Amino acid sequence: MGKPTAIVYVDGFNLYKGQLEKRPENKWLDLVALFDDVLHDFDVQHVHYFTARIKGKMNPEDPQAPYRQDAYIRALKTLDRLTVHDDSLFAVHNGHAREYVDGKEQPPLTYHHVYKVQEKGSDVKLATQLLMDSLDELAQTYVVISSDSDLAHPIKVAKERFGVRVGALYPRDARTKLYDQAGVDFSLYLHPSYAERNQLPDVVQATRKPVHRPTSWQKARPHTSAGPWA
Repeated sequence: MGKPTAIVYVDGFNLYKGQLEKRPENKWLDLVALFDDVLHDFDVQHVHYFTARIKGKMNPEDPQAPYRQDAYIRALKTLDRLTVHDDSLFAVHNGHAREYVDGKEQPPLTYHHVYKVQEKGSDVKLATQLLMDSLDELAQTYVVISSDSDLAHPIKVAKERFGVRVGALYPRDARTKLYDQAGVDFSLYLHPSYAERNQLPDVVQATRKPVHRPTSWQKARPHTSAGPWA
């Protein structure tokens, strides 16, 4: 008998914040190769990647961030067995927040005028895709890549209503208790070493023109001394 089939659902923002944000050398990630590697006991039929397009004013100290994200998304769209869902939004609006210092609010409470950034829609789209695929019996196992506890309910519904197997891969080295309560069949910490060894080529041949790995995402090269006469 062949391997059991699986479909993977990636919460892109959760993966980024949980693992990639502080490891830029791992950001040029080949998601298909990654899950073929991690889920080697399964036949990975498809990977769904859910994200939102970032805006320049979200990160004014790094105006090139939207261009790096666009390059990555264009590179991902060249991969077979992967669909990019990038039509969610980051909502940026003005707000007020209380000052929080040394682990506690400092009396008297001080309020600051701040930008608030919220991702809108990715988790709902992921949950909808998971439930639709479960209803249509497209695979034998469904794997969620996220630590977001909001996804516990659709996981529970998929299992109880459609009787499917659901696994979870955590971007952070911490379990989500609500996933356990929802009855996930297996879970695993997605160790950074998996991402490190499953990177896209530095130059990806896309339809219009080649896509290059952003310079700031290059792997650090080991320092070697050229000698005193270099």
